Amino acid sequence: MSNKGKIVRVIFLIICMIALLFFLTGCGNDEVSNNNDVQNNDNPTQQSISIDRAMDFDGDIAVVTQTVNMMGTHYVIDREFNVLYSYKGNSTYLDGYMQIPVEEEKKTNIVDKNGNVVFSYGDYEYEKVELVDNGCIITTKQNDTYNSSNTLTGVYSLADQKYLIEPSETYVGKIRPYGDDMLLLNDEGTEFFNLKTKSIVKYSERVPEEFKDGYSVVDDNSNYKVWYLKVFDDNGNIKKIAAPYDEIVYGDENQNGMVFEITSYVYRNESGNERVRTYCSIFNLAEGTAKDLSNEFWIVENKPHYTKEGYALVNFTNQGGTPYYTVIDKQGNMLFEPQKVNDNSTFAADDNGEERKIISTDLSEDGYFIVTDNGVYKVVDKNNNVVLTAEDNEIFDGVTNNTVKVHWKKQGYYEQFYYKDLEGNRIGLNIEA
Repeated sequence: MSNKGKIVRVIFLIICMIALLFFLTGCGNDEVSNNNDVQNNDNPTQQSISIDRAMDFDGDIAVVTQTVNMMGTHYVIDREFNVLYSYKGNSTYLDGYMQIPVEEEKKTNIVDKNGNVVFSYGDYEYEKVELVDNGCIITTKQNDTYNSSNTLTGVYSLADQKYLIEPSETYVGKIRPYGDDMLLLNDEGTEFFNLKTKSIVKYSERVPEEFKDGYSVVDDNSNYKVWYLKVFDDNGNIKKIAAPYDEIVYGDENQNGMVFEITSYVYRNESGNERVRTYCSIFNLAEGTAKDLSNEFWIVENKPHYTKEGYALVNFTNQGGTPYYTVIDKQGNMLFEPQKVNDNSTFAADDNGEERKIISTDLSEDGYFIVTDNGVYKVVDKNNNVVLTAEDNEIFDGVTNNTVKVHWKKQGYYEQFYYKDLEGNRIGLNIEA
């Protein structure tokens, strides 16, 4: 064969290799797009967007990102997966409001969940504007004249378009967020502003911990005999709940008005050997009651958090170290008999023959959790029923807004992220072209 023929053959082989590589990388998108879409893109004025990761919903919206040529565009979507608006750059988000710097205009806009600008200020207009809960901001501004200067701090409602606490020198350096929907007003830690009720709340003693879901909880052993949880609610009331056993309780895992308390301790068995186990109990902060669950769970492995509906996922082991899981309600009742699972230990990868592993540490906001059965991801409801099984190459990252966050990954293909409903339909995100 002549040198010219050899060159032509090499060029042909190179072209074939490039074509094959293009075909393989293109297959990833085609393979995933075969899933059923809830939103069909039949409108020629709309285009479907791909996202870098499916995110959790916070309040009524979620923020997802599409990156093209190393540039990210953020899309705000509602719970029906409609794209509300988009923006670029960094932002701060809280309770449906977005604080977005506009560098080219040297200002910052605060927009509501529909993208409407509800507050705007120049880079040097305020010393500080802090977005806080329930659609409010803390503003600090310095007022200057040729012969005077003073600094004023106040609380402004974006929804009401007015100050809830008029700017004053009194609050400079004192007003700050103190957990969920509460602003601290004084140095003593006894006076607060409740952003939900829009009223000042006072306590007879200092509140030592920030509020969460309406409560601030600390341990109390003032009589040196019985451990209590001291509970401050967000209306100025204080109560004490006695622990059901003579061990320290902390209350630092309170969520949605419930505490699942875990206390590890060393005990001696009948043979005189020392072993570690846990006391555990649940506290209902609204009712002021506690219940001992130590006889139900030998060693609790996770830190169970209650959902708003009043359910918690418990991962625990028995006396022999075999792992189990179940879901309990506010009274500590099990929704189903504890189920044995495979050993999830990172440092001791034992295999006890069980096919199921627990992926989630808690129930989702809707009462679901993620497991794998022989490596296949599944969504399970609070009653231990499988409601959705992953397809090939799918990883379930969690459940939010009654949908599954999916990560599709296969060697040789582009990774993809998307949402699926609990019937297995892929949810499309469309924007106006």
